Amino acid sequence: MAESIAQGMKGMTMGTWGNETGKSPVMSLAEEERTRFDPLSEDIAVIRGLFLDGLRKGTQEMHELKVHAGHYQQSDYGTRNLEFNKESSIYDGIDEVSENIKAIIVKSHDYSEKPSAEGFDEIVRAVGRSSLAEVKFTARIFSEFLAQVTVAESHHRYRRWSMYKRGESQILRFSDGQDHQADDCFKTLQKKGFSPQKIYETLCNQRLELVFTAHPTQATRRSILSKQKELDQLLETRDNQSSMLTPLMKERLFMRIQQTLIAIWKTNPVRSFKPTPEDEARYGISVVEETLWKAVPEHYRVIDDSLRKIGQPPLPVDSTLITLGSWMGGDRDGNPFVTHVLTRRIVALCTMRACKLYHGDVESLLWKLSLHGKATTDVDDWLKSHPVDDSEIVVTDNGQQQTPHWDFYRTEQTLEEPYRQVLVKVRAMLERTIIRSEEMSVGNEPPKFIKDDMYFKSADELLEPLMLIYKSMKATGDGFVAEGPLKDLIRRTKCFGLTLLRLDIRQESDRHSEVMDTITQHMGIGTYTEWDEAKRCEWLTQELINTRPLFRQGTLRCSADVQEVLDTFRIISETGDEPFGAYIISMTRAASDVLAVHLLQKEAGCRRHLRVAPLFETKEDLMGAPASVKVLYENVWYRQHFGLVGPAHQEVMLGYSDSAKDAGRFSSVWELYKAQEELVRLSNENNIKINLFHGRGGSVGRGGGPQYLAILSQPEGSINGSLRVTVQGEVIENYFGTVRASEVTFERYTTAILNATLVPPAKESQEMRDAMQRLSEACCAQYREMVYNTPNFVDYFRAATPEAELKLLNIGSRPSKRKAGGIETLRAIPWVFSWTQSRLHLPVWCGVGSALQSEIDAGNIELLRNMYKTWPFFQSTIELVESVLAKVDINVAKLYEKLLVPPELLPIGALIWKELDMTIAAIKSVTGRNELLGNNPVIKRLYDYRRPMTDPLNILQVRLLSEMRSVETPSKEQLDAFAACVQGIANGMGWTG
Repeated sequence: MAESIAQGMKGMTMGTWGNETGKSPVMSLAEEERTRFDPLSEDIAVIRGLFLDGLRKGTQEMHELKVHAGHYQQSDYGTRNLEFNKESSIYDGIDEVSENIKAIIVKSHDYSEKPSAEGFDEIVRAVGRSSLAEVKFTARIFSEFLAQVTVAESHHRYRRWSMYKRGESQILRFSDGQDHQADDCFKTLQKKGFSPQKIYETLCNQRLELVFTAHPTQATRRSILSKQKELDQLLETRDNQSSMLTPLMKERLFMRIQQTLIAIWKTNPVRSFKPTPEDEARYGISVVEETLWKAVPEHYRVIDDSLRKIGQPPLPVDSTLITLGSWMGGDRDGNPFVTHVLTRRIVALCTMRACKLYHGDVESLLWKLSLHGKATTDVDDWLKSHPVDDSEIVVTDNGQQQTPHWDFYRTEQTLEEPYRQVLVKVRAMLERTIIRSEEMSVGNEPPKFIKDDMYFKSADELLEPLMLIYKSMKATGDGFVAEGPLKDLIRRTKCFGLTLLRLDIRQESDRHSEVMDTITQHMGIGTYTEWDEAKRCEWLTQELINTRPLFRQGTLRCSADVQEVLDTFRIISETGDEPFGAYIISMTRAASDVLAVHLLQKEAGCRRHLRVAPLFETKEDLMGAPASVKVLYENVWYRQHFGLVGPAHQEVMLGYSDSAKDAGRFSSVWELYKAQEELVRLSNENNIKINLFHGRGGSVGRGGGPQYLAILSQPEGSINGSLRVTVQGEVIENYFGTVRASEVTFERYTTAILNATLVPPAKESQEMRDAMQRLSEACCAQYREMVYNTPNFVDYFRAATPEAELKLLNIGSRPSKRKAGGIETLRAIPWVFSWTQSRLHLPVWCGVGSALQSEIDAGNIELLRNMYKTWPFFQSTIELVESVLAKVDINVAKLYEKLLVPPELLPIGALIWKELDMTIAAIKSVTGRNELLGNNPVIKRLYDYRRPMTDPLNILQVRLLSEMRSVETPSKEQLDAFAACVQGIANGMGWTG
C-alpha cells in the first residue's frame, strides 16, 4: 500500500524525523513547492508507522500473556530505531490484519495510482470474499487512516501559515488569490488608497458573530476528538522543539504519539446512545473552554500588531471584533427534546462554566496585580458602593484585611493594594454566581441565601470593576502592566459575556400560529389561521399597542404544544435578555409571523424584547422576503419598537440549506443574492440598520465551503462591517478544534469582512444579471424535474444511498424530518449527508449542467467566461461546484446503483449520469481548464491523499448495506462496521452533510 510513503522514508528513522538544524532560511521557489507536501507526507508516514507498530506491540503483548499463562512480562516499548523502508513488513506481526485485508489495502493503493475498471473490480472481489469480522476491521482501519490524514493535514496547514508569518516562506498562495493575513490585507488596502486611519476606524466598528449550531453532522465522538487534539499538539511540539530535544526526549515524544494513536484505536468510535440536546450544548461549551478562551485574546493581539505596523494604535480595550452565539439548547424547530426546562438549564450551565473560567483568571490576577499605592477615585468609589460582608473581608485593628481563603499561603492583604481589594470582591461574586447557576443547571431553584446584590447578573456588572482597574492603572503610570492579562480578561468579557455563548431561540412559524389560534378562539374573535395577512397584521398591531393582557393567567385552555411555546416565552421573560441572542422564526412567510412573536414576548412580560429574526428558507420565501420586511418597516408599532423594547437594528436570516434543496444550486444562490440586495436597499431607504444572518451549513450543498471568497462575493452593502453566520457540526471542529485553527479562522474572517466592507465587488452588468437569471430558472426547472417530478425518484434515492440506515446511528439529537412525507419534508442535512456518503453529491450540481449548457448552446460561452473572470459571486459559485465535482467518484456511485437499486429504477440513474457528464463538461468549458481543479493543485493533491482509503470504505459500505437490507434487524457487528464506514467517508470527503 505505502510504496510511495516508504520510498520517501528511506534512510529515515524515528530519531531523525524533521529538521534538526533550527535554522529558518527564506526559501527558494523550489524549496517552497517542496515544503507544500514533503513535511505532510512525512507526517502521515510517521503517524501511520507508529500506529501500526503500536498494533504490533499489542499483538506481541497478547502472545506473551498466553505464553506466560496470563502473567504480565516487562516489555521494551522503545521507538528510537524504527524504520519504514519495506512495504512487505509494514503490516506484518498484526494478528487482525489477515492476508485478505492486506490484499484490500494493497489493491486500493494500486488502484489510486493507476485507476482502471479491472483494478476497481479487484477491490470489490476482495471485499466480497471477506468475513464480517474482516469487513469491520478493514472499515475501522481505513477510517483510522483517514482520521490520521486529517490531523496531519490540519497540522501542516497551520505549520505553513506560521512559516509564512516567520518569514521562512516567500509566497503563500491561497486558491482565491486573496490576502487572508492581516499584515498583507492592510498593505493591499493601503495600495488601493485607504489610509491607515480608515483601516483602524473600520476595524473599531467591525463585528463578527459566529453562531454554533448542533446539527447532526458531527459523526466523531468527543472522546476521540480530544485525543486527536492531543495528537496535533504533539506534532506541534515536535516541530517547535526539534533542535532542543535529547534522544530520550524524542523517544518519549514518539511514544506519547504512539500511545495517543493506540488510545484512539481502542476507543469505541460508535456512540452507544444518541446525544441529547444537553450533550450537544456541553460540546459547544467545551470548544470555548478548550480553545476559544485562549484564541480570542491572541487574535486581538495579532490584529493589534498588524495595526502597529501601519502606525496605528491597538484596538480599544472594549472593542468587540468577535462575539459568539449558539443554537445548542435553544433550537426547538422540529426537535421535541428541546423544551423550556432544558433552555433554562442550559443558560444556567453556560453561566456556571463561564464564571468558572473568569474565576480562574481573577485568581491569577490576584497574584499579578499586587501593585501598591493609590488608585483613582473611581476604584475607591466602586469599593464603597460594594460593601464587604463577613464572608469576604474583615478589617483588623492594625489596618490589615483578613480575607478567609484569600490564598493558601496567606490570608492577610494590605489596604495599599487596592486592585486586590477589588478582585477579591469580584472573585466572591463570581463564586456565588457559580453556586447559584450550578443549582439551576440541575433543575433546582437558586439558593435563597444569595441575594440580588451578591452575584453577577450581567456581563456589564463584571466588566465594570475590571475596566476601572484598567483605567486606573493607565492613569497612574502602570498602563504597560494593564496591557497584559488584565486586558485579555476584559476582551474575553466583551466576547463571551456572562454565558460564553448567547443562546438563540428558534421555533417554526406554524407553532406560533397554533398559539394564536388558541388565543383568538379563547377571546371569541375567530380563528387566527383563517384570517388573511392584512387582518392578522391589523389585530397583532392593535394588541401590541394595547396595554391590557390578552388573557388572565391560568384561564387559557390549550394543548401541551401550545403551553410549551408559552412557557418558552415565560422563561425568556424571567431570565431577561442578557443570555439570549435572537429569536429565529424558521419557515417565515409573512410579516405577521414576526409581529406574532413580539406579541408573545409582550404577553409574557418581557421588558426588553429579543430581536426577532425572520428566517427565509425556500426559494418562494426568499423571493417574498423584501415584501414582508417592507410591511414591517411600514407598521406603526414596529417602526417605534427599534431601540425602545427591542434592539436598534433589524436582523434577517437567510437559509442556504433548504433553498438549495428546494430549487437547486444556481437558483438558491441567485435568490439569496437578490434578496440581500433588496433587503439592504429597503433598509437604507427607511434609515434602518440591517444585519443579515447567514444560515450556512457545513457542506457546499448547504452553503458551506471556503468562506473567504464567499464573503467577498456578497452584494455591495450586505456586509457593511458586520457578519453573523452559523458554524455547524464538524465545521466547528475543523475551524475551532485547536487554538491555532481558531486563530487562523478568526484572522481570515476579520480580513474578509474588512475587505468586503471597504472594497465591495464592482457592480455587475445588466447583461450578466440577465444571464444569471436565465441560469437560475433553467437550473431550478431541471433540478425540480429530476428530484420532484421524476416518478419514483424518492425510491431511487433511498435505494442508492444509505439514507434509511443513517437514521440507525447515534449521531444527532434531532429527527431527520419535520413531519411525515417525501423529499419536501426531509431536512437538508440527511438529504446532503446521504448523497455525500455515496460519493455522488447530487444536490450540489444537479441542474447546473443543463443550465450552463443552455447558455452555451445560445452562443453565450464568452459571456459565461467573462462572468467567471470578473464577477466574484459567479466565480465563487462555479468554483464551489467544481470542488465538489472533483470529489464525485462515478465508479463508486455506480457500484451503489448496481448492487442496491432495483432494475426498474435504473432508468433514473441514466438521467443522473447524463446530467453529471453534462455538468462536468460545462464547468470545464466555462473555466477554460481541461481538468477539474486545474487551477488548484494543492486541493487536488489533498483529495488524492484520501482516495486510496475512501474508495474501499465505499465498497465496504455497499456490501454492508446489501446485507443489512436482507435482514429484518441488522446485527450490532453490521451496525458498528457501517458506522466506521460512515465516519471514514465523512473524513474522506471533509464533511458529513
